[in-house]
Amino acid sequence: MTRPVRALVVDDDPLILALLGAFLRSRGYEVDTCEDGEAALGRLRQGGIDLVVTDRHMPRMDGLELCRAMRALPGDGYVYCIMLTASVEEKSLVDAMEAGVDDFLGKPLRLGELGGRLHAAERMLSLHAGLASRNRELAEAYGQLSRDLGLARVLQVGQLPPPGSFGPVRFEWMFEASGFVGGDIFDFFAIDERHLCFYLADVSGHGVAAAMIAFHAQHQLRASAQQLAAALARPRGPGLRAVAAGVVTELNRRLLQMNESGLYLTMAFGLLDLRERQAALVHAGHPPSLLAAAAGAAFQAVGEPGVPVGILEEPAYEASLVTLAPGARLALYSDGITDCRNAREAAFGDQRLRQLLREEGATALAASCSRLQSTLRDWRGREFEDDVTLLALEVH
Repeated sequence: MTRPVRALVVDDDPLILALLGAFLRSRGYEVDTCEDGEAALGRLRQGGIDLVVTDRHMPRMDGLELCRAMRALPGDGYVYCIMLTASVEEKSLVDAMEAGVDDFLGKPLRLGELGGRLHAAERMLSLHAGLASRNRELAEAYGQLSRDLGLARVLQVGQLPPPGSFGPVRFEWMFEASGFVGGDIFDFFAIDERHLCFYLADVSGHGVAAAMIAFHAQHQLRASAQQLAAALARPRGPGLRAVAAGVVTELNRRLLQMNESGLYLTMAFGLLDLRERQAALVHAGHPPSLLAAAAGAAFQAVGEPGVPVGILEEPAYEASLVTLAPGARLALYSDGITDCRNAREAAFGDQRLRQLLREEGATALAASCSRLQSTLRDWRGREFEDDVTLLALEVH
């Protein structure tokens, strides 16, 4: 310890108090004295005491009661306790240790023995002081990290697009963030006057690395808009399905090149042709999309399964082609919805999601998303362990 040890001596014998006080002061200790346990407990409540040397038998509150009460006091610092006792019976010593006594000093009092006990006390107090200092440093570092991650989460959520319309297609979404950075990310944007791009991705794990991968994926997909427009505009081009599969394949290649963390992402990716009212969907290890062919119709799973992005060098992605007639709704979602567990550990599940979306089929798309959000909040009843996300589009 860098400061003097402050000791509290507790004994109903004034001579013992004076002797112990003088001995401790001779070792450089700062010393307070009390004649009984109740007075000593009052002094302990004021704080600043490192060492207590107390008699076992005292009026009003004995040494065991004092030690139990002392251990129950709030505070981060450790108080080392040496008890003076004439009894060496095993039960008496066990009772004292259970009460929180650290060491014993037999009676009659021998100052040489006390000096040896104090060496052990000083080593223990020094260790506790060092540990407390490191814990404070760790707490400060953790607090700073938590603030930085919180800011990163705000920035990540701030990248999400507002609901919007592109000609006859309306996009709405529902998003509930967990307490972690990383998780889900989604986007939708126009490639040209005829084509739209939309996707929902879920990065494995959480933390800064996951957030960086999410930002990287979003940047890569946004940056590819011109190349997509050029590929789709070619008279004898590869077609909507091949272009969609190519986008995810290229994202997989880039992620494998820059990613050394071992993280990956699952994705539902789509390209939509507004003129033909068709969408090409690629599912890379992601839950299938849900399609209702008309207002109020049942939602059916669509899309071919595939491997997540960032695992295999040649994943061989394929796209499924779906027609989106007026009134059709398409929903992309993360497994945070279906895996969301209530207090009884029951998962929300795929069937509940489909049923709710069908029940809301005649309402506005925004209202449908809002009802899903409130339903999931009620179902969970506490903070979400994972992001829960739905990206939905409707054709008018």
